[in-house]
Amino acid sequence: MNILLVAINAKYIHSNPAIFSLKACTGIYSPHVQTVEFTINQPFAFLLQEIYKKEPDVIAFSCYIWNRSLIGQLIGDLHKILPDTDIWAGGPEVSYNPYEVKKEWMLRGVMAGAGEGSFSFLVASYVQKTADSLPDVLTTENTPKLPFCDIPFWYQDMESFQNRIVYYESSRGCPFSCSYCLSSIDRQMEFRPTERVCEELAFFFAQKVPQVKFIDRTFNCNKQHALPILRYLLKHDNGITNFHFEIAADLLDEDYFALLEQMRPGAVQLEIGIQSTNRQTLKEIDRNTDFAKTADAVRRVLSWNNIHVHLDLIAGLPYEDFHSFQVSFNDVYALRPMQLQLGFLKVLKGSAIEARAPKYSLVSSSQPPYEVLSTKWLSYQEVCRLKQIEEVFEIYYNSGQFTHTLQLLLPYFSSAFAMYDSLATWFAEHSLFGILSNRVRKYEILLEFGTSCILNGHATDTRCPAARQILKLRETLTLDLYLREHMKNRPGFAAPNSQWKQAVQDILLKEAQTHALFAEYSGYRYKELVKVLHVEVFETIYAQPEAVVFSYQKKDPLTNNGRAVRAALPL
Repeated sequence: MNILLVAINAKYIHSNPAIFSLKACTGIYSPHVQTVEFTINQPFAFLLQEIYKKEPDVIAFSCYIWNRSLIGQLIGDLHKILPDTDIWAGGPEVSYNPYEVKKEWMLRGVMAGAGEGSFSFLVASYVQKTADSLPDVLTTENTPKLPFCDIPFWYQDMESFQNRIVYYESSRGCPFSCSYCLSSIDRQMEFRPTERVCEELAFFFAQKVPQVKFIDRTFNCNKQHALPILRYLLKHDNGITNFHFEIAADLLDEDYFALLEQMRPGAVQLEIGIQSTNRQTLKEIDRNTDFAKTADAVRRVLSWNNIHVHLDLIAGLPYEDFHSFQVSFNDVYALRPMQLQLGFLKVLKGSAIEARAPKYSLVSSSQPPYEVLSTKWLSYQEVCRLKQIEEVFEIYYNSGQFTHTLQLLLPYFSSAFAMYDSLATWFAEHSLFGILSNRVRKYEILLEFGTSCILNGHATDTRCPAARQILKLRETLTLDLYLREHMKNRPGFAAPNSQWKQAVQDILLKEAQTHALFAEYSGYRYKELVKVLHVEVFETIYAQPEAVVFSYQKKDPLTNNGRAVRAALPL
């Protein structure tokens, strides 16, 4: 009996923990189960052929909003080329209406809800040749329930996870009831014993896994569970592995702060869903959070400069119009997280917000991921405008490549939102959307945009000549570029530096003799330093002309920038 578990991920760097968890729970029958992972970016014909070549007797698909449409197409053709193969589906995208999905895709059956017990029962039935008696829909009610704490640790051979994110689950369920989330349907919480969690995390440390992403819905919802895990991570940190957690920042207290402040820079990432700062919106979506407390916690964590913080906003929520979303955006932007995801409401099937959609005049796409098109408060035209803002925001803020330039430009506008809105308008007016620009071109576009702002009277300091403001913009862009990359060729937008050629040479000659700036290059001679260091002289960024020496051997684990050390210009 050959049973094939199929996952189709959104990107290659992702992996699908569900199929590995399901296989691990099949016990003595696991030799009958194969797992295979693809991505939605691979050609349809390739996926079909690869599944066919496995010669499966049974196929089980793991279904999510990013792959539902593709899986439906695959199943249609698999029925034609493998007519004797039973096909099953499971996952959140088929659990809310299993009978409708079974009929739509002509499946043998659907596994609804947590699938480990159901899949183990399914495999045993096929191997024992009793599958004819299987119900059309398998649930935790009509199959043996497998407690979450009894699910085996499925990571053994890490070779297949090279250059990919490793996912780990220490708790299942969510104590909150946010109306847009499917986790609100079942608020039952299950926790893996902390002693066992720590033993399993030791495996990741030993394997020197680059990143482990916890898929717990709210990792810090239970202190007795979360604190021992954080203590273990702090004590056994291997200097390499990074751990990503989704948390509720307003639940952080002094016990959490004491541990998090001690973490190695880059050891921990925190993702915090703020979604909106509109109190009426938060109340309507059943999200009882305290933004003031959240903001204080975020500022405190960011002040340590050791933890990557990712904040989330959702456009299209009830009572959030275009102006209100601007306020939410500016409130969250002011916290200056490393990343700020400007997301759009997804009206998930079976969620509370779907049931309330008529009340909100909420219109969403009929195709996955069921994104909002308009609401009583937000028109489709405004959604489109926010989509454009999201695109330029991803390029310029979330890439982390333009930090100093964006800070330089911000005072030219009434708010952060106004700046990105204006940048999106610039993109639209110059037909830049839909064009894959290279890295240097992105800097050039920001220079053109900023120059236009300066020349059109946006400058806040009218005493400073426009020509000098533009020079400062060019120098700041050059600073951002060299922080991220050791360019072989100096970019065309950089200010002329021929007059500083001798000064740059003298700085490198002195460094070759003293190694006062970068001890890691001790022993490097002048000719070797020229290859690994870059020196740039800035005339307008600082109070007086100064040189900055860039090194790329030890990059900042939070920003991925190289090191930049200011050096006095030789007299």
